[in-house]
Amino acid sequence: MDQQAKVAERDGVPEATTHGLAGDVSAFTSDVLTLTELQSRLPVADVRECNRRVLIPALVLLCGMMLGMASFLIALVTLAFGLVQYQDKSHFMAFLIVVGLGAIGSALLCIVGWIKVRQCTAVLGRSRGELVRNLRWIKRVLASNRLK
Repeated sequence: MDQQAKVAERDGVPEATTHGLAGDVSAFTSDVLTLTELQSRLPVADVRECNRRVLIPALVLLCGMMLGMASFLIALVTLAFGLVQYQDKSHFMAFLIVVGLGAIGSALLCIVGWIKVRQCTAVLGRSRGELVRNLRWIKRVLASNRLK
């Protein structure tokens, strides 16, 4: 008699199956929401860390560029006049040589500065990596539930 009352109350559906499915959906939804919240916080943390790391190299790069622009023209003109006076070059050739040297030097300095800044901003890749791992996990969970 006791068993009949339990079966009638549940309409023949085992309790574990109903709570198991609801529990699985609830747990999965909770996990997805938690991952979404963490994923949205990670870029903010990464940007803060990136700003902290890149501040000094960016200031050094900026100061170097400003100083270079301020003295570059005078240095090039002085070098060109030196070539005219001491190497007996024409004004055209002297200024052409100096412009070429200046362009090469400027390119090298900018490349080194750019590489250093990029190394400091590599931390932002962490956000992308976490997003990819989270999406793979969600796909794996959904695929494993389809097979059941």
